[in-house]
Amino acid sequence: MSDLLALGKWSLSQQPFSCLMETKFEKAEKGKVVLSLDVRDEFKQNYGAVHGGVISYMIDVGLAYAAASEIRDCVTSELKINYLRPAVGEKIVARAKSIHVGSRQVVCECQVFSRQAGEEMLVAIGIGTVNRVTDNKQN
Repeated sequence: MSDLLALGKWSLSQQPFSCLMETKFEKAEKGKVVLSLDVRDEFKQNYGAVHGGVISYMIDVGLAYAAASEIRDCVTSELKINYLRPAVGEKIVARAKSIHVGSRQVVCECQVFSRQAGEEMLVAIGIGTVNRVTDNKQN
């Protein structure tokens, strides 16, 4: 297992919300990560598709970890999501990558797929900015 993958799995295990969601860290390399989530009934909205908040969470986590593989300690400062189609199936897969790496921020993209019967369908695309966490406390 790569050092980045091991670090990502450990870090994810330290986040209570990600543990509640049972998010899995699948792959990690510099600037790229793959995360997955088994779909549970609790994740569905009233039409049977995965709730947009779950998709948003996967994008947020994907962006943050792709950026963290570049600049380490960081948090998402903004994200934009395009929902393309309902997410139905047994698994959600998020593939994120860094697009631009600066000294204080990273711009990343995340594509989210739903997997059903071995087939993947693109359901959402997100782009966001992730900022380095600093010790400076500014208001």
